[in-house]
Amino acid sequence: MANKHQPTEADREIEKCLLARRSFSVVAGAGSGKTTSLVEALKTLMRTEGDQLLQAGQQAVCITYTNRAAEVIRSRLRDDPRVLVSTLHSFLWGVLSGHDRSIREVVSKHLLPADIDKQKNKDKGNETKTSITAREKAAALQQVLDHLGSVDTFRYGDDTPYSDFLAGEIGHDDLLRIAAELIESSKAFRAVLGQRHPYFFVDEAQDTSPEVVAALNVLCAGDGLPVVGYFGDPMQQIYDKGQSEFTGPEGAARITKVENFRSGPEVIKLLNRFRNDLEQVPGPQNSELPSSVQVTLVQAETPKEGKRYSEAQLERAIDSYHQALSDWGWSDNATAKQLFLARRMIARRLGFLTLHDLFNGDYASQRAKNDYESGTHYLLKPLVGVAVPIAVAYRGRDTRSLSRCLAENTHRFSSYGTLACATLAQVKNEANRIAALLSSKLQAETLRDVLKCCIEEELIRPSERLSDQLTRKPREETYDDEQHRVEKGDWLADELLGMGGVEVERYCAFLDENTPFSTQHGVKGEEYDDVVVVFDDTEASWSFYSFTKMLTPGVSGEARETQHERSRRLAYVCFSRAIRNLRVLMFTTDPTKARDELVTVGPFEPKQVFIAS
Repeated sequence: MANKHQPTEADREIEKCLLARRSFSVVAGAGSGKTTSLVEALKTLMRTEGDQLLQAGQQAVCITYTNRAAEVIRSRLRDDPRVLVSTLHSFLWGVLSGHDRSIREVVSKHLLPADIDKQKNKDKGNETKTSITAREKAAALQQVLDHLGSVDTFRYGDDTPYSDFLAGEIGHDDLLRIAAELIESSKAFRAVLGQRHPYFFVDEAQDTSPEVVAALNVLCAGDGLPVVGYFGDPMQQIYDKGQSEFTGPEGAARITKVENFRSGPEVIKLLNRFRNDLEQVPGPQNSELPSSVQVTLVQAETPKEGKRYSEAQLERAIDSYHQALSDWGWSDNATAKQLFLARRMIARRLGFLTLHDLFNGDYASQRAKNDYESGTHYLLKPLVGVAVPIAVAYRGRDTRSLSRCLAENTHRFSSYGTLACATLAQVKNEANRIAALLSSKLQAETLRDVLKCCIEEELIRPSERLSDQLTRKPREETYDDEQHRVEKGDWLADELLGMGGVEVERYCAFLDENTPFSTQHGVKGEEYDDVVVVFDDTEASWSFYSFTKMLTPGVSGEARETQHERSRRLAYVCFSRAIRNLRVLMFTTDPTKARDELVTVGPFEPKQVFIAS
């Protein structure tokens, strides 16, 4: 892309909407410069309305999906105080914090009754496990509802997706529900919010929860301010809690950005075959960029350990991967980005296979597996966000990262923590002491010891769930799925808390992309000259995706509709990271038939598909 932004037709339409104070939604494909359009729109707004916002004590809001995205946008806006850039959860808690009576009212009148009804509908009045569990959950929720009036204050428990309302703790998911309900149901609340923030910009709109989109549309309905602008791409929705199709309130403009400024023509042609709602064209700088696409098909083995490869099979799969790199002439290509859905292959290579198998084994619920993939599981989050980065910064003598992590991610070193009034020297001494302590414990003690240290040193405020796991006696009985399924998380916790810190540190390095490997979920928005994508549905051992069924249903069988769409979108995200050269390694039960299908009804050309020898 050019250093100086050259407005596209979509950018000009966005500017017209801002001048007319009209809401809008922007559909922008991969490599389109969506974030650039968002930032330039904010800059335009600051030029035209910035002085008025400042005088009125108002801020435009830019909601992002990740903290990293928020940092990028703040930097490109030069930390303009007239724009509040925040993740969705942080923004909504900033809006709700202190409104305890309103929160209590929404929870008691809307959330809990809805959740109780949901459980009652599952109870068929018999003695099946489903009915018994639903009955128990409904009774427990009713107890919460009956005693909610005794709760004076609420806080956002950012270390857990679950709420503990009687402890005043709101989890991730319920925070969205509460905020959306309050915005939609309270005209007074909407008036205050709209007066404070007359402009809302939502990045990655396709991954924003439907409840929040609906609430913002109610807030911004009608003519004039407040207005909302959504920026996203339905094909890049990879988080299930979002909604791929997003639209603004009635009367909002729908704007399409057709340019792809990232990829060469061969890659763009492939991307266009994956969708029918948008046909991209190269930008002026990449219209003649040399580019290539190549697929190598490998014979997949039948797993010998249930749905998993044995250790020997896993090694052979890794050998096939290295052979493909050699065939492509990429064995020494240190800059190629390697994107795997085959997680065990990465975990084995990077040294956290035991941890990976624990979160994909008998003790892990589907939610636990998903939270492990994103690093947000309630047992892992304090390690991923606090303990490990502090220890790594300390060992690397990275005082800036250490200070930032302590200030932003811990309770004790925050502006409201116990060191708020300490001298700079005292803060430095405490920082070094605690960092050294955590570093030592991660290397020599158990994760139970590490988490207890985080609590004792007031680095984290544990949820009741985390506290219970750290204080209860370990399970001594042998796990029985029929008998203990509902409590399986106890066995998972016992295994994890008894582990040392080595594998967790390697897992964190992987999440932070400090290795040449990555999984597909972690790369949205990134771009690389050369990209390798590895699909092995057998080795991946999960049911959400099936790339072989999506790409070769004749060989592998038809995917379920949701499975097909998830796989199609995630493949699009992976393929669209490539600037010049894309290589795909796909394990299949029948390489010959798969090749025929890929080039006759699939998205690839005959010259692009090869069978490994």
